[in-house]
Amino acid sequence: MLLAVIATLTLISCNSKKKDVSTPENATKTFVTAFYTADFDEMYNCTVKNNRPIIQQMQKAMNGNKEKLESMRKNEVEIVEVTNSALNDTVSECECHFLFNKQKKKMTYTLRKEDEKWLVDLTISY
Repeated sequence: MLLAVIATLTLISCNSKKKDVSTPENATKTFVTAFYTADFDEMYNCTVKNNRPIIQQMQKAMNGNKEKLESMRKNEVEIVEVTNSALNDTVSECECHFLFNKQKKKMTYTLRKEDEKWLVDLTISY
């Protein structure tokens, strides 16, 4: 009985760490925060499958520069607003306004619905 409770709590805590990517806006927020804080695991989880080698290359490059990596992980990211323009049922564009270390930034991201989740597509062409 005790083992079942521990296993359940472990599963719940692991699942709660994953961010919500059920909407283009949420996926954009997750990606922007992960990108600017060098959270490669989270970037990997919120990008389309064919982009994952790009994330792996970024991680490999950053692992060679531990000082830069630690500096990036201290960055402050505050999402101000994300606006979504659906292009069709499976492709969307989101414009993200955010503060990066207290400086205003604006970026546009293309997202694709893959396996019922909205994921950032860094290489989209349509």
